[in-house]
Amino acid sequence: MAKLYIERMGILKKFTFILIIIVIICIVFSKKIFSIDHSVSKSNLYVNVFDPKSLKFNFYQFDQNQNKSTLLFSKETADYTAFAYSELNNKLYFADGISDHTIQLFENDLNTNQMKQLTTEFNNVDFIQIDKEQKIILMRVLLRDEFRNFHIATYNLQTKKIQIWDEENKDRSVLDFNYNPNNNQLIVVTFSENEDQKKITEANKNQTKLQPNKHSLDVYDIEGRKKKHIANVERFISGASLAPDANSVIISYDEAVDSPISHVVEIDIQSKKVNPQLDSSGIYSKIRAVKYENKNGFYFLSSMINENKRYSILEIPKESVLSYYDFKKNKVRTVWRAEKSVIVNYSAEHF
Repeated sequence: MAKLYIERMGILKKFTFILIIIVIICIVFSKKIFSIDHSVSKSNLYVNVFDPKSLKFNFYQFDQNQNKSTLLFSKETADYTAFAYSELNNKLYFADGISDHTIQLFENDLNTNQMKQLTTEFNNVDFIQIDKEQKIILMRVLLRDEFRNFHIATYNLQTKKIQIWDEENKDRSVLDFNYNPNNNQLIVVTFSENEDQKKITEANKNQTKLQPNKHSLDVYDIEGRKKKHIANVERFISGASLAPDANSVIISYDEAVDSPISHVVEIDIQSKKVNPQLDSSGIYSKIRAVKYENKNGFYFLSSMINENKRYSILEIPKESVLSYYDFKKNKVRTVWRAEKSVIVNYSAEHF
């Protein structure tokens, strides 16, 4: 009996020890699963939304941690306009028309509600961004005597000096650009205006579908110096972004100029390998304005549009969506929705 009792006690001790280990493991994992990780904080997003009913642009600050939106500024203007926000100075930079029918760069101080015009020399200004020091405004511009040949220009907020990149080139035109403050560089997408006009003429003459231009993807520094050529891409590109480590780029493109069906691919700069990342489906149609958050994923805009119909730029979507795509999880997370409105552009402190 004593021997049996000792064996039972030994078994009980082993069982108790195993049970304690299981309980400890469960506690550790439950903390990881259910507790709030205060070390992870999502940055504020700044979202520019056009409301076709009121004909106003509404610029919001969106706190992702609290899921709370704050209206920073509202402006009625005749044309689509991009915004850039300086968190350091609490100022908004945007494009607006003036009496001579040109579109110039403006500043609005949200502390005083004082507005002032910063430029006079352009025909058009759009795609406005701000550098990491929040001293330089980057923008796509048309010069006074031009109507198709887009350039990148910078405006120094301290010296008021304007620099126009590659001003003498009358054929190369900027389709898109995106600045990454993590590496202080830009991805710039350009094409030939002569080639573009030839393709438009051929499509009209032969009544055929318009073919995409050959776009050059290049990396530039903040001073306008070309650092690296990445690739030539013949697609209807709708967005491009340089990774924080500057080792890869992502681009979004449409299947045709009037197609809502889109794709996103990542290009490794060194190997030139192209990796498919995301295809449009459901609400994620007409994907555009892709931006790396970090190497874990990217944000993008899309519109709820019928993929069985031809797309028109005049069409107001049922819903405009700002989303985030996670590389590892291969999943999309909806961040912001705008019903019967258009999200024009968005930004954050780190992109």
